[in-house]
Amino acid sequence: MNKIIVEVSIGELLDKISILEIKQEKIKDLEKLKFISDEHAVLKDQLNKNVKSNDEIEKLFQSLKEINAKLWVIEDDKRLCEKEKDFTEKFIKLSRDVHFLNDDRAKIKLEINNLTGSKIKEIKEYTSY
Repeated sequence: MNKIIVEVSIGELLDKISILEIKQEKIKDLEKLKFISDEHAVLKDQLNKNVKSNDEIEKLFQSLKEINAKLWVIEDDKRLCEKEKDFTEKFIKLSRDVHFLNDDRAKIKLEINNLTGSKIKEIKEYTSY
């Protein structure tokens, strides 16, 4: 298989790394963990070679990781509601929390991109709520 090299924003790179770190903590299957660890190593290597880190970037990375960890739990809880056909207020709250957290996540990624001068920036535009 050919290697595909694609430029991404620094915010997107840090977001992906944070998700891989959460997977390393949550997933127990050794075969899956091998792929996760390999991808994490590749992305961390690119980050270390191309991005000068500082306290502000590290703080924003930790915020991304916290949001992604919350989203992991929410998605698990939503799947449990789905399994149990429980579409009560609990399910509605979980569903709403997803887009609120994703909005916060997008803001942090944009802040990282602005802080680092990233050429690529993820631009969002949604209906206001």
